[in-house]
Amino acid sequence: MYYKNFSKVYDKFMQHCDYDQWADLVKEKIKESGVEGKKLLDLGCGTGETLLRLKDDFDCSGLDLSADMLTIANKKLKNKNVKLYLGDMREFNTGENYDIIVSLFDTVNHLTSLEDLDDLMKCIYSSLNPGGIYIFDVINREFIDNMFPGGVYYDDRKDMTIIWEHFRENELDIVEAVYFVKNRAGHYEKLKELYEKRIFEEFEIRKIVEKNNLNLLSIGKNDRIAGERFFYMVKK
Repeated sequence: MYYKNFSKVYDKFMQHCDYDQWADLVKEKIKESGVEGKKLLDLGCGTGETLLRLKDDFDCSGLDLSADMLTIANKKLKNKNVKLYLGDMREFNTGENYDIIVSLFDTVNHLTSLEDLDDLMKCIYSSLNPGGIYIFDVINREFIDNMFPGGVYYDDRKDMTIIWEHFRENELDIVEAVYFVKNRAGHYEKLKELYEKRIFEEFEIRKIVEKNNLNLLSIGKNDRIAGERFFYMVKK
């Protein structure tokens, strides 16, 4: 789950992401849930872009496995009254409880086993206040197949070229990524990364949610913000 080079290119890679739309969707789902509290944890917060858009409406904190990602997030959120934690979503405990926890951008798909998913839901249950909610999105097999026609994703931009090669190994989707990034001197730096993802079926998620005494409130399909993905909302 830990990616050593991704933090160096993450914001550049995500430059076309409509974070405002993601934040609006989160707010809609929170309103839909009826949860009353405002204390929110962004689990897998990356470089903090979503927190920037939620901080004015909620008492926000963020947690990520990457210290490098958090260093970038800390610069963006300095003096913004947002707490940041270094930790693993499979075994996190910030010492606080939350009314709302979110994991966006298919963060949950970066877990590589049902045991990992179970560990996550245990932590969610322990970290939510009674009546609190957890919102997360996942992608499915169709998403992966559409993203990698012929097993390759290629994106040539003005200041970066991206080549992702995809293959399957047992139950995992493996992506070998190469980024050619133009630096300030006009030269290109080559960075490599290896991603592992797992597609979780709906019945698997349902079973583990129920096992951990959480209630599944809704599953919603969204194909407007970043390809077709499924948003789950569970409640303690």
